[in-house]
Amino acid sequence: MKADQNADVLARLIQGKSVDNCGLGAINNRIDLRGLVVPEPRVAKQLATKIADVAVLSGMTKFHEICLDSLDFTGSCLNNILFFNCKINNCVFEKCLCQNWKLWGTTVSNASFRLADLRNSALGGVQNDRTNTYQKVDFTEADLRQTKYISARFNGCLFKETQLNKVDFHGSTFVDCSFEGELREVCFNRKAFKMDMLPRNEMLRVDFSHAQLRSVEFRGLDLENVRFPTNDDHILLDDYPQMLDELLKSLRGQTDVAVRKLAAYLGVYRKWVGPKQRRGVLNKNDLIEIGGEKGLLRVLEIIKLNSTRQP
Repeated sequence: MKADQNADVLARLIQGKSVDNCGLGAINNRIDLRGLVVPEPRVAKQLATKIADVAVLSGMTKFHEICLDSLDFTGSCLNNILFFNCKINNCVFEKCLCQNWKLWGTTVSNASFRLADLRNSALGGVQNDRTNTYQKVDFTEADLRQTKYISARFNGCLFKETQLNKVDFHGSTFVDCSFEGELREVCFNRKAFKMDMLPRNEMLRVDFSHAQLRSVEFRGLDLENVRFPTNDDHILLDDYPQMLDELLKSLRGQTDVAVRKLAAYLGVYRKWVGPKQRRGVLNKNDLIEIGGEKGLLRVLEIIKLNSTRQP
């Protein structure tokens, strides 16, 4: 896309105007905006804090109460965009650079972010008790590391081989979503901190059957409708709270450092058991990483012993 056309198209999109008459083609019934480039913001000033040096940006691209519908942005450079009360429907952002997006009151539906880079984006902003909604969004192989959330609604979304390392979804809700591939140190919560007016996360019909759950935390969730992984790397427990109690009773107070670390690790899981939770899962690789092979064998022995005692 030439520079003049790029500027004209971007100006029209920001103003909520049609781009039908901009001499663009179509791909799969979407207007071809492949290769669109959003200008980089300027650094207005630098602030030194106790935690880190912070750059204050100005001139960020802003979309306010506009609708992006049936557009193909494949391979575009779309970093540093602000969305306020927008609707994004039937759009393709595959292989796009979408770093440092910030969204409030925005609905994204029937969209694809396959292989997109969304690092450092605030996808879960809350404004006047309104959250962002992601409806039938494909995040296959997208990079969501360092994304930030207070709360967001994810309905019918696909997270396949998505990079989610150390993402805390806080008060986000998940319904009919599917996760495949490795999730490492990902956190799902029942509610957002000090946000009691927002809906509680029930993880309704969420499918982890093809996922690898590595040190994944489910905080305060009952997980009654969740499909857990069933491969040999995972230990599925139908009496999860009771089994954790038995494990902690046997492992705590031991002199072996690895065993004590294992007890501390399992203690965190016990702390966050949901009020009505019965089922849960442990990953053997996590147990080996913390307590070694002997630690895993000890856990399996305790589980087997106490399973035989169940009525």
